[in-house]
Order: sequence, then structure tokens, then C-alpha cells
Amino acid sequence: MAGTYTKEKGIEDMLPNGELESEDAIMIDKERFGRVRTILMKQLRAKYGDDIANRALYRINKRISEDSLRVKVNLGIINRSESEI
Repeated sequence: MAGTYTKEKGIEDMLPNGELESEDAIMIDKERFGRVRTILMKQLRAKYGDDIANRALYRINKRISEDSLRVKVNLGIINRSESEI
């Protein structure tokens, strides 16, 4: 086999170094502390640069807000259908 292509490998090739590591660190911090600590962002910015660290934080927050909107929309549909019964 010359080389196998996996989805993870494809994603890693598309993103510059540090973006996946930054996203992972941010997600772990949010899960552990419920927020992203300032010290973590300072470390990520020092290691990968402001642009990469800030973009990773933006993407994570965007995903969370989009999921939140989907849940709210689904709850609104559920509540309306129950009140019609």
C-alpha cells in the first residue's frame, strides 16, 4: 500500500500545525472548567500565535452556539406540538 487516506489525516492536512492541538486543549479546558482559562489562551498564543489560537477558540464557540440553537429550535417545536394536543 502506497499510503492510506483517513478522514483524520485529511483534516490534519487541511489545517495548519497547531490548530488541532489548540482546539483539543480548548475543548478539554471547557469540559474540565466550564470555560477557557486565560492562562491556557496565553500559552496557546505564545506557542502557536494569536491568529491560530483565536481562530480555534472562535470555531469551538461557534460550534457550541450552533448546537445550542438547534436544541432551542427542537424544544420550541416539541413545546408547540404538546400545547396543540
